[in-house]
Amino acid sequence: MNRYSPQKSLFVLGAAYVVVMALVFGCTKLEKAPESATQQRPVAAPDPHGDWRQPETCLKCHEEEHKSWVGSHHANANRFVDIETDAARYGVGEFEDAAGREYRVSYEEGAFLIAEKNADGEFLPAKAKAVIGLTPLQQPLVESDRGRWQAHAMAWDVDKKEWFNVFGDEERLLGEWGHWSGQGMNWNSNCAWCHTTEYEKNYDPAKDSYASSWTHQGISCIACHSDMEQHVATAGSDDYVAPEKPDMRVMMENCASCHARREELSGGGFEAGESFEDHYRLMLYDHPTAYFPDGKANEENFVWGSFMHSNMGHAGVSCMDCHDPHAATLKLPADTNATCIQCHSTGNLGASIVDLSTHSRHPIGSTGDSCVACHMPERPYMARDPRRDHGFTIPDPYMAKTFGTPDACTECHQDMETDELLARFDEWWGQSDRVEDLRGRAHLLSEAWTGSLATPGLIIERLKAAENHYWQASWLRLLRGFTQLEEVRDIALEYKDSEHAIVRDAAIFLLGSRQDSLQSLQEALEDPSRIVRMQAADTLASSPYLSESMREEYNEYLLYNADRPSGALKLASQAANLGDAKLTQQYGELAVSFDRKSAPIRYDVAILYDRVGLVSEGLQHLRIASAYDPSSGLYPFSIGLLLAEQGKMEEAASSIKKALRIEPEQHRWWYNLSVMQTRLGDVAGARASLQEALRLEPSEPAYLQFMQQLSGSAAGQ
Repeated sequence: MNRYSPQKSLFVLGAAYVVVMALVFGCTKLEKAPESATQQRPVAAPDPHGDWRQPETCLKCHEEEHKSWVGSHHANANRFVDIETDAARYGVGEFEDAAGREYRVSYEEGAFLIAEKNADGEFLPAKAKAVIGLTPLQQPLVESDRGRWQAHAMAWDVDKKEWFNVFGDEERLLGEWGHWSGQGMNWNSNCAWCHTTEYEKNYDPAKDSYASSWTHQGISCIACHSDMEQHVATAGSDDYVAPEKPDMRVMMENCASCHARREELSGGGFEAGESFEDHYRLMLYDHPTAYFPDGKANEENFVWGSFMHSNMGHAGVSCMDCHDPHAATLKLPADTNATCIQCHSTGNLGASIVDLSTHSRHPIGSTGDSCVACHMPERPYMARDPRRDHGFTIPDPYMAKTFGTPDACTECHQDMETDELLARFDEWWGQSDRVEDLRGRAHLLSEAWTGSLATPGLIIERLKAAENHYWQASWLRLLRGFTQLEEVRDIALEYKDSEHAIVRDAAIFLLGSRQDSLQSLQEALEDPSRIVRMQAADTLASSPYLSESMREEYNEYLLYNADRPSGALKLASQAANLGDAKLTQQYGELAVSFDRKSAPIRYDVAILYDRVGLVSEGLQHLRIASAYDPSSGLYPFSIGLLLAEQGKMEEAASSIKKALRIEPEQHRWWYNLSVMQTRLGDVAGARASLQEALRLEPSEPAYLQFMQQLSGSAAGQ
């Protein structure tokens, strides 16, 4: 498990309004970005006449589809600011956000400006040059230095016609990862691929700069209909051959390329019709903060993960069963149950038949009678963007009471106590095997996330019973704390041959931490799916087993993700494996620059620096980390270990004592302190420290053996 949040890892937050979640470094000042002739601007669309890539070409034959698309969220995912559309909103003047922070928007000398008041009472302007999103909010893009575009924290509420902060009253400080000027709000890295067409990021880690390009603002036809040049060239001629009817599951993976929270594996190379797993690694249910124990999305996960873990996704329901792919709207009225009953009144795709007059136990036409209100509850993101959950979960007050999860029953009936609602629910549904199964699954997920499971038995039971291969992959990854058990190794060996790439990937993930899995890892390097190859390459990166082509593919993956902390750290680790101190430091400092106030990132960098002899530099990062997070004993403990490497035993022992004052339950730290005290000649202190280690872990052989040595030394004196 990463020591820092998944948002800062390699998982990209895809789909509309992707920019909001935190992801990496940025500008050092809140001021108007300087103009530069070298800065990349949105590429103007080529002449549409005769250009098969342009929507205007498609319009000639596909008028109805074009008409549906042109006003859609997809078509308007990214655009320049313009006077006609935007001037009025920039005439608002000064206002405060939910936390009382002061802002001013204005239109001056042809420029749209957003200014935030600093501690000195000065308004520092930033020039908004583009906009992402259509409804319910539109977020300005600010052009910055080194080819960067930043998504501002202030957004325009289209319905209320007012400015608001997408982070609500949360405080995000200049220099932090999540501040709008930081990499966490960097458009090039986090938003652009899903808001433009044919986007190329072109990040240069040596210069920490972008030379990004794209051919169309918004999501145009070829984003979903790639390789249509011959189709356009022969349309209307005797040589014309109609495209084959598309495979619905393949089409869905086009949707997933953006509507998923995923790690980029192929340098942005996905094209419509290709396999999702050949380009991305989906965030599964092994990430503790991404989902609630009942299966609903907690963080901004963008539908695909929830949907494919659901019974609906597993049964074969497709995006296009409910959504018009061109208009990006529901096919049937959203304010009725029509979308759901097209299957649940007919049994289509094996759906259970539902009698709406009795199923909901609520009056017909009421909120409680709405399928989506109960099974697809809304959750607001970016403060004012409510999105429906696509896990199709069952409302259950038990989940709210036990885990604190949002629940349709408790949120609608706020005038009733949770226990009263739970009693009513159990009266209606409590004897259901399905309800009991889901409650048991929620308990297991919660315990797995908190590390409180003593054995893997219950996870293995769930894994073997799972028919849904997404759940198989999630359960496999949740076994990561038990990889040294032979039972878990055997499970991983069994599932590494699954027909599903996402399951093979999870199995190789487990095998990667074992010393006896080299053959399986080598075989995985030849897997037909990139997701599995990259998993094996991650483990074998410093070995001679990667072929030249495999290493080239792996390096492409690393370099593409170098503008994220995890990506830069992987490059630093690879450099450390090669013994290249200079390159280790280059990528280590890059990782730190993405979030200078992150103690965990500085810790990881310090460990890498120690491997290549940069002990003093590592100590500096650990001291800063300790200052940023004084509640953690890990940092003073690590400082003590590095000081001991330098032979500074008294300082080392003092630092470890500081760590133990913060976390006195760390038995291994007491043992380390005892060893240091022995070297300092403090035998009595060493015995006292070792006794504390044994009190916490009485059966540890190393502690018992060292106590015998200390006792022998004392007897000989």
